[in-house]
Amino acid sequence: MQSVPELQRADSGVYYVHWTEQRRSKRVSTRTRDLAAAKAFLAQWLLMEQASPSRADGAALTVADLWAVYEAKHLEPHAMAAETAAFSWRNLEPHFGRCRLADISADTIDEYVRLRAAGKIGRPSRSSTVRRELNALRACWNWCASPKRKIIAAADVPAFDLPADGAPRDRWLKHDEIQKLLDAAAARRQGERLSRGERFLWLALETAARKEAILQLTWDRVDFETGTIDYNVPGRRLTKKRRAVVPISPALRPVLERARDERVGDLVLDNNADVWRIVRDIATAAGVSGVSPHVLRHTAATHMARRGVPLWTIAKVLANTLAMVERVYAKHSPDDLRVAVGMISGGALVAAE
Repeated sequence: MQSVPELQRADSGVYYVHWTEQRRSKRVSTRTRDLAAAKAFLAQWLLMEQASPSRADGAALTVADLWAVYEAKHLEPHAMAAETAAFSWRNLEPHFGRCRLADISADTIDEYVRLRAAGKIGRPSRSSTVRRELNALRACWNWCASPKRKIIAAADVPAFDLPADGAPRDRWLKHDEIQKLLDAAAARRQGERLSRGERFLWLALETAARKEAILQLTWDRVDFETGTIDYNVPGRRLTKKRRAVVPISPALRPVLERARDERVGDLVLDNNADVWRIVRDIATAAGVSGVSPHVLRHTAATHMARRGVPLWTIAKVLANTLAMVERVYAKHSPDDLRVAVGMISGGALVAAE
């Protein structure tokens, strides 16, 4: 038998949730001295602890309440794309967080699409990005409404149409554009030390690594003796976004050696603060449009394909599946197809004069 949990304030001022279970007293700290924050903690704690909350209670919950449970019970322990979902929620929360499901209509969804496209929430985003975010929101609601949980009624899940999935982007940089970026990044140096943007550009373009992997790279995983960079963080939870061990290219080596001599901490980029704004400012100064951290990775892979690197090797460098690499980069690597097409007639056919 369990009593109804209630908030009690300790002598330290911190609020605790108190209850009895099988005649034994139990408590859990809310880690706050603020009553409103403690009440919010209690609401979410009750939702997570109850095996089958009533649908009547679920109808009164906000989207932020539902997301908190979805994140704690599903994303963190189980989902492979927790980082992507968390990024989506950072944009979804300002618009949907305080809403109850009954407050959400097609107009609410359309307004979110408009605000995201205009950059009123986050950066201006394509329909494919907004589609991914709304898919994450729908996944949260469907999880909460599943027969196993019944946190909300399935009939209460809002129905809405997703934005169109945009065509894949194929922006990649030519050599003259890359050089302009590197020159603009070098101009941002304070003194003689390589700028943070400069180091990021070199690593992104010469290893094709994802932004997050570069931000988290520490010097102990840059091995100059074997000439490799290990982007795998020890103890990091495995996700679909795998990371590779990449050789240090001849062009990158002197840059990395200089950066090592100039290092001020364990991280190659000094800290793990986002570099999107830095990349954008460098691109603006260089007069090169359409540049983002992902475009740098796509550029590296495209140049490998255009130089005849086998697609399966590119897949290993990118830590992506061969199927994905073939879908995106096969058009840049037609040499193997030329051999195959040349074998169709074997030169036996001659055009009429």
